[in-house]
Amino acid sequence: MKALGTVLDHHRGVAAHYCLRWWPASLVFALLALAMPAIAGEGGRDTLRMGGDASYPPYQFIDQSGRADGFDVALARAVAGDIGLQPRFELGQWDTALERLSRGELDIVPMFWSAERERRFLFTQPILIRHHALFGRRGQAKLESLDALAKLPGVRVAVQRAGLAAEAMHALAGHGIALLELDTESGALVAVARGEADYALAPTGIGYYAIHQHDLDDVIALSPPLLERKYVFAVQRGRSDLVARIDSSLERLRASGVQNDLYVEWIGNLDPRRPRPWLLYAAGLAALLLLGPAGYAWRRQSRAGSIAAVNDANDPALMADLRDAIEAGRLGFMLQPQIDLRSGRWRGAELLVRWNHPQRGPIEPDAFVPMAEQAHVAAAMNLHLLRCGLAQRRHWPPSEPPLHLSVNVSANDLADVRLVDAIIDAAGQDGAALMLEITETDVMREPELVAAALPRLRAHDIRISVDDFGAGHSSLLNLRRLAPDELKIDRSFVATLLTSHSDQAIVTATIGLAHELGATVAAEGIEDEATQRWLADAGCDAGQGFGIARPMTADEFVALLRSAQA
Repeated sequence: MKALGTVLDHHRGVAAHYCLRWWPASLVFALLALAMPAIAGEGGRDTLRMGGDASYPPYQFIDQSGRADGFDVALARAVAGDIGLQPRFELGQWDTALERLSRGELDIVPMFWSAERERRFLFTQPILIRHHALFGRRGQAKLESLDALAKLPGVRVAVQRAGLAAEAMHALAGHGIALLELDTESGALVAVARGEADYALAPTGIGYYAIHQHDLDDVIALSPPLLERKYVFAVQRGRSDLVARIDSSLERLRASGVQNDLYVEWIGNLDPRRPRPWLLYAAGLAALLLLGPAGYAWRRQSRAGSIAAVNDANDPALMADLRDAIEAGRLGFMLQPQIDLRSGRWRGAELLVRWNHPQRGPIEPDAFVPMAEQAHVAAAMNLHLLRCGLAQRRHWPPSEPPLHLSVNVSANDLADVRLVDAIIDAAGQDGAALMLEITETDVMREPELVAAALPRLRAHDIRISVDDFGAGHSSLLNLRRLAPDELKIDRSFVATLLTSHSDQAIVTATIGLAHELGATVAAEGIEDEATQRWLADAGCDAGQGFGIARPMTADEFVALLRSAQA
């Protein structure tokens, strides 16, 4: 038996050679048959088998050549390579993938976290944070939440069978809702377009993708983002060793920027290799109307106005006073509330810097912020304000979903590793409450360093917004680099929105472009109810401006939140 143990420790060919020499042929074949499961088992541990949905673009799908492709596939391939395994992809029906994972026929399946699923599977650390939305036809009433469907007995809701949306809708059973369970997420939206369902509950990215892929022009999102959930790799129970290996790999892929690059390529991608006619139209329109440096340079000048005269870099006394104010922490701030345009609920607030000069009185930010940038003290100023704002946010009443604080940071400041470290340290466990509004007041000088900072910030749940989109140095290239969670439409486009057809086309294209990239859209400078209503109808997610609420002190903002909850 010792000789037999030696045989089974060798390569199959070597084992066969020795067996044929020392054992009868019939016994050799019997022994090899017994050994094959062990050999196959060793080979299985060298393979990372991913299952999932064959029709779930851009996350996982079968392409025209019959190969598995998408963000999830690319990330799983990177993880497999990092931990020394060979990837194998077996996409098919979604509910079948779940059953195969339970039986151990698959190693991983990307999916949304839910309490029900956690009873069946182990989960890795989050890959992304994703949302669902209720989609319906234009003209239908907007829905503030999933529970609002309970007030509409008799409605028909389409979902993907065995998906997170189906779980959520089953929880509403007994309210007279007719559930239509289909094989795919996109099929749920097609059912709405055909009149077979009143609403579809689907992930936002998949929903927008399906709308443009199938030309469902009459189907729109009727709710704010719902069912915010972690998107993870699910693993069979009992395989905690594999979860630990994948978690370690995901941390390395985040730190190296690989995961962020894959996110940009697949979810923030403008590459014509995977043409999307509507997206290319929107991107072309945005590039032509928004991003031409000569055609719209006047917008940057008009924002400065008479304040530009105060911004004199040759005023050494004012520059010295500004340095002293920043170092001593004497700069103040106000908060401008931001509202969800669909539900009317408060969404958070943007922190706005203020400087009350001891001799000259209040000085407008448009006057001294460029001075701070020229003097290379803007990073210190923003970090101080960020810390102050986060300290004040702890006094905000609890809300679901949590309210966020937006703080302006120059894109070039994120190239400073020490500043990024300080932001992460300041955010602590409250990273999900922080939105960094990236201002592009100058050309991005070190885009590689900025790109390297993004996965580190996102690993701490800190989100990214591109401020004043359409003005300054905004570009489609920078959108690919930043892969933002939010785009903020510059106020110069909002001011004339009701009277300018070109601005309406620009804003509409920007909203569609942002949603296609998986980002939300906020408009600044809303001065009246008519503009707010137009933006809401166009699909804009959030807004701020004097027509909604003027900037206020931290105490006034807390009082505003408490009155809304009363």
